[in-house]
Amino acid sequence: MKFGFRELLFFALLVAIPVGAYLWVFEPAGKNMEEMQANIDARTAKLQNLQDVVKNKGIDNLDKEVQKLVEAVTFFESKLPARHEIHKVLAQVTTIADKQNLETKLFQALKPKPFATYSEQPIKMQVYGDFDAFYQFLLDVEKLPRITRIKAMDLKKDEKNEGQMNAGFTLSIFFDNHTIKKG
Repeated sequence: MKFGFRELLFFALLVAIPVGAYLWVFEPAGKNMEEMQANIDARTAKLQNLQDVVKNKGIDNLDKEVQKLVEAVTFFESKLPARHEIHKVLAQVTTIADKQNLETKLFQALKPKPFATYSEQPIKMQVYGDFDAFYQFLLDVEKLPRITRIKAMDLKKDEKNEGQMNAGFTLSIFFDNHTIKKG
């Protein structure tokens, strides 16, 4: 057998085909499979962690937990007056101030602050009167069946009259954005 250029080229081609297949087919496929296996392992570990958390938290019945959250949301929504009922809450606050013999010097509704399903109606108030009566006013406002918040309070003692004070604060009343109250 004569070993010439053609045979040498044929032999090089025979050797190059498996080497090329390894470099361009099998090695990338192997790396891809390793990456996929690592991804599967990571997701399996996350799933196992989630299952462990669910078991450790005792959440056997997810529907029960969701129902509890729905009841909590319903409870807080029931504390939000409808937009057209906000004047009733304002009347209750005014009645409480009058009952405590507090002189209302300022009662100014500020611009409402809308949120997703509710709004906040800030009311700037200034009252004058006995400190103990003002303290009772705060306790009575806290007992209102609606969600209210007092913020930005400024108390000043009346230097001329012992036990008397001036109080300036912002009372926020939260109400439902919907025009018709559910439930």
